[in-house]
Amino acid sequence: MASRDDKNIILKGSPEPVKKQIARNSNFFKALRNSLNGIWMILVRERNMRIHIVLAFLILVTGLHYGLYRADWLWVTMAVFIVIFSEFLNTIIEAVVDLVVEKNYHPLAKLAKDVAAGAVLVAVGVEIIILLLIFQPYIWRQFGIVTNFSDFLHHFKN
Repeated sequence: MASRDDKNIILKGSPEPVKKQIARNSNFFKALRNSLNGIWMILVRERNMRIHIVLAFLILVTGLHYGLYRADWLWVTMAVFIVIFSEFLNTIIEAVVDLVVEKNYHPLAKLAKDVAAGAVLVAVGVEIIILLLIFQPYIWRQFGIVTNFSDFLHHFKN
């Protein structure tokens, strides 16, 4: 991921820096450029982020296919972005830990990285539950299965 010489750190996939910045951004457009560079870096460096982006696109296509209602889109969007956001945080934590411990092993570094990865796993679990709850009626309706639980119960009363 990163090669280290005496004073310079070169990250794979990063654009060539014009000038090293050590002060705060002087205007909005410099801050925007740095933000977009950060997004580009995570897409280039993190395989799992690319997987999350591809899955998000497939979820988008599936939602368009089934014609989700607005409230359903809200839940789907929140679920997808919780996972993407947690992957951003995981990458930040891993980078800071790597910066601090360098190539040395420390049990607290392992704990921080494992907990960050666990947070992504929990977010993915929540996303799967939300997506199952949202898409289940649409998929069942496609096969002619009753999806309204109260209609299902009334069917047995009669």
